[in-house]
Amino acid sequence: MAHPDDVEFLIAGTLFHLKAADWDVGIVTMTAGDKGSTTHSQEEVARIRHAEAQAGAEYLGAWYHCVGLMDLEIFATAENIRKVVEQMRIFQPDVVITHSPVDYLLDHEETARIVRSAAFAMSAPLYKTGNTSPALIGHRIPTLYYADPIAGNNPLGERIYPHFYVVITDQLGKKRDMLSCHASQRKWMQQQHSVDEYLEQMTDWASQYGQECGAGYAEGLRQHRGHAFPEEPILQEVLKPHVRRHEATQPPA
Repeated sequence: MAHPDDVEFLIAGTLFHLKAADWDVGIVTMTAGDKGSTTHSQEEVARIRHAEAQAGAEYLGAWYHCVGLMDLEIFATAENIRKVVEQMRIFQPDVVITHSPVDYLLDHEETARIVRSAAFAMSAPLYKTGNTSPALIGHRIPTLYYADPIAGNNPLGERIYPHFYVVITDQLGKKRDMLSCHASQRKWMQQQHSVDEYLEQMTDWASQYGQECGAGYAEGLRQHRGHAFPEEPILQEVLKPHVRRHEATQPPA
């Protein structure tokens, strides 16, 4: 994901389900959230938010890494793709979840582009990251999924329906606890976006998705089915007891 707390807002419930199924989970953020403050310096807030992201990952039981890019300066450049390929090769994921390709913030959209390119490149033997001690080449292209955009809408305010929903009613408490690790971000959103009740906003969105699929609370996902990417519905099968659908979300046959 792009920033600390994006995972918590968008897919934490799904990740708790995967942990319960004995999956290893890794979290990578492009930045440490270095622009999100009106009171701290860029270096100070980056340290604070990096620590909060680490705490959230530890609460989940996940591996965490920050790529080290800057807020509002995430772009799909060759250098940035190489950095993400290196992290993917270290973790060797079978499944990758990233931002929606269309979202309210370009940081999110560019992250989706970087991750899509890196997922394709990680198993290419001739793709070199330039790292002095490079990780092993990936064993395959991972199955790629996109989380819902923030609030479920594109930049024009139109709903982007997921391919499927993951019911997280039983995981909502843990999702809230994990998001609570990001105390500094709540203060920033109050000042920058005039948004209060940080936890309640996340809960309201999860409730909205739940209503769309006949559940209490849910998260939305879409699967990338482009050429060469695996089309096996891995998450849909692993999370089958928790997967719901909505007529508007059915992909073409």
